[in-house]
Amino acid sequence: MENRDVDRRLNEMWKRVSGADYAPEAPSLPPDVRHSSAETLRFMRENFSKAEGEWKTLLAGKDAQLRDITSQLDETRLHLEDIKQRLQDARENALRQEMAVSLNLEESKKLLAAQKENHAKETKLLKELLERTKTELTSLQERVEVLRRERDDWRRKHDAAAVEKGNTAAANAGLNARLADAKEAVERTLAELLAERKNRRDDQAKIKALEGQVKDLGGGLEKTKADWDAERGQWREMWDRERSVWETHRQEFAVWEERLRSEREAWALKMREAESRGVENASGLADVLKESSQWSEKVTQILKLYALKGVELPKAFVAAGPGREFSRGRKSFVRMLAVTLAGLLFMGAAAWQFHLYRARVHYSLLSSIPLDLPGPSGIAVTKDGVWLSDWGRGLMLKDARDYATLRLLPAPAGAPLKPGALSVSDGGLWTLDLAQLRYARQDFATGAVLESAKTPGPAPQGAAWDGYNLWAFDASSGLLYRYSLDPKSGPSASYKLEGLKSLVCMQWAGGRLWTLDSDNMLRRYVPQDGGFKLLSSQEFGPSAPAAFWVDGNIFWTLEKAGKLSKGFELRRYALKSYI
Repeated sequence: MENRDVDRRLNEMWKRVSGADYAPEAPSLPPDVRHSSAETLRFMRENFSKAEGEWKTLLAGKDAQLRDITSQLDETRLHLEDIKQRLQDARENALRQEMAVSLNLEESKKLLAAQKENHAKETKLLKELLERTKTELTSLQERVEVLRRERDDWRRKHDAAAVEKGNTAAANAGLNARLADAKEAVERTLAELLAERKNRRDDQAKIKALEGQVKDLGGGLEKTKADWDAERGQWREMWDRERSVWETHRQEFAVWEERLRSEREAWALKMREAESRGVENASGLADVLKESSQWSEKVTQILKLYALKGVELPKAFVAAGPGREFSRGRKSFVRMLAVTLAGLLFMGAAAWQFHLYRARVHYSLLSSIPLDLPGPSGIAVTKDGVWLSDWGRGLMLKDARDYATLRLLPAPAGAPLKPGALSVSDGGLWTLDLAQLRYARQDFATGAVLESAKTPGPAPQGAAWDGYNLWAFDASSGLLYRYSLDPKSGPSASYKLEGLKSLVCMQWAGGRLWTLDSDNMLRRYVPQDGGFKLLSSQEFGPSAPAAFWVDGNIFWTLEKAGKLSKGFELRRYALKSYI
């Protein structure tokens, strides 16, 4: 508290006590008195502050007690109102219960009255029912008496009917005995007739069965005879084929012997010429050595003579060491020579790789469709579509656009034909028939065999038509055979192909012979000097085709659908070759 507030409070207290404002007198007291008055005033101020603090504390406590009492009073009022409300609810519930009890009592009285009334009605109905039952029992007794009399009448009638029935039964028994005798006689006669008819039918069936057996035996004999004739013809054809093969081999051996004899004579002639040239060279070398030894002796004698006489040798006999310029030039020359050789080697390798790239065949897959053939063995493409050969189903023509089946040519009737390789000529399809070891030319429309030729050996593989001649390969001899213009006359020449031992498929296309062997190597050969020259050789790819066909810039193949799959797919590749 500030001094001004203290002064104001003191003035107010003075005014209350004295009734007038406090007017300070002039300070006439000595200094020490004024000092004591100041201390007294300070003491009074401190006491006043303490009293004022206590008074405020008491006022605050009084206010807190008033607030507590007020809150308790409010709570008491609320509790009283709650009790009043509960009392009111209890009174209302009691009134409701009393009203409900009174209503239930009235309803119970009404129900009791209704039950009494229903009981009276039921009693009345039971009495009426009892009277009615008594009346019905009386009428029933009368009816029973009537029924008893009727029963007695019926018993008498039944006894009379029983007597009459006995008489009728006796008469009926006599008639039945006669009927049984007649029936037995008829059955006996009928059984004899049926037995006779059955025996006759069995005899006729036996006769027919014997006639059928006779016919079957006759047919079997005819079939056996035909099979024997066919087998004998096949054995005869096989013997002729083997004999022709042996004859061909004999001719080839004779040609080989003639070639070997001529080569041996040429080699002996070359050896004699080389020996004579060697003798001449040896004699010339001996002369040169002799002359060089003589000149060496002469030079040695001259050098000894100069050495004994102390004569200085000419500069021509003194070897001068190479100079620095010569060493530098030699190093530059060696470096240039090395760079030139490296460039030549690099250019040679690049040229070789370029040659290999141009020599190979490049292809990329265009489309692939599954086939419904269990064992396709050949393919050929014509203007009509794609021809496929199957071991069990024969020849099939499919559309080249949507691969729909257009034609199916089964084996000709009466002659087994198992098609293998396939090739196309102007007059039909050349098919390798593995069932009869022959090449058959079949008609495009009907599949009928128009012409046939025996295979060159017991293990034929592949078929190719170059436009004039039929070509075949035999795995037993490993040779390529060319048929004459008339294929029936057999092969006219044989050739050895480099690197080819077992064939899968082959075809003439663009003047080149395309082959695919069992090692999945695709090779191309070109005729040269009465033989064949290997033009290119490359592995086809991860899958091994069963057959292929080259149609311009399109390469067709028959391949398995997968490593574990048994089905086949017809695949079409884009083909590009440079040579």
